Amino acid sequence: MLPNNLNLSPIHAFRAEVVAGITQCEKGNDLDFTVDRAEGMEGYMLQLTTFGKGFMFDGSDRLPLQRGQLLLFSPKAAHHYYRQPEYQFWHYKWVYFSPPSRWLKWLNWSNTVRGIGRIQLGDNQYFQEISQLFTKLETELKSSHPLKQTMAASLLEYLLMKCVSVEQIEIAPPLDSRIVKVCDLILANPAAKHNVQYFADKVYLSESRLSHLFKQALGVGLVQWRDMQRIAEAKKLLYFSDMSVNKIAKSLGYEDALYFSKVFKKYQGVSPARFRNTQQRENG
Repeated sequence: MLPNNLNLSPIHAFRAEVVAGITQCEKGNDLDFTVDRAEGMEGYMLQLTTFGKGFMFDGSDRLPLQRGQLLLFSPKAAHHYYRQPEYQFWHYKWVYFSPPSRWLKWLNWSNTVRGIGRIQLGDNQYFQEISQLFTKLETELKSSHPLKQTMAASLLEYLLMKCVSVEQIEIAPPLDSRIVKVCDLILANPAAKHNVQYFADKVYLSESRLSHLFKQALGVGLVQWRDMQRIAEAKKLLYFSDMSVNKIAKSLGYEDALYFSKVFKKYQGVSPARFRNTQQRENG
């Protein structure tokens, strides 16, 4: 895992399904810089202030950050935050992730402005429970266990449920059931070569309307989201099987292995073969 200052650097690209860290920003140290991603990120970021004070700017308003402030940055939401200059410290924990569709109901926080959800933890017990989950996530991801991403995803799922329960939402603002159905259809068979019109017909929408609603709800286009699910499956096959890259490509709906490699590199930063070799080397 990269040092936190590189993980949160505006030039660093996140490739893993789940990435977590603990950032201790102190006046004058290497982590004392403004994170500024005007175009946001491809996935979600959950952040908890644990000590000191910072500021978050959402493109219109500035929000003071103090102990217990939870933020949920949606895809493409602006990331702009930094230590309050008059305070010596600002420490926070964070996790970056790309969620499966079943998590979406826990990502629609009632207090969300300009794509950034906000929850203030006033109860010390809740703060301790949620803070510990962040720490467990970071510890798990630092381990050498070959299934650390899967273990981290389970912890993250529980963390998101805990956040929603703390907000005391009896029924979370619902995600459009038609978008959920499309996600379920894709996940049921990510290799299927259906076009957007096929999914639009299944939910009784026009192709353009479905494309608009899908991107509005998830922050990425339907085809891009399907590619993300295929790449997640490809990573498992590259790690756990001896299938050739060509066979993996075809099993996931890519007839052209070169195109599959191009898509894989777009999301992972390395080719499928390089990914497999690196994983095997790191895990002996």
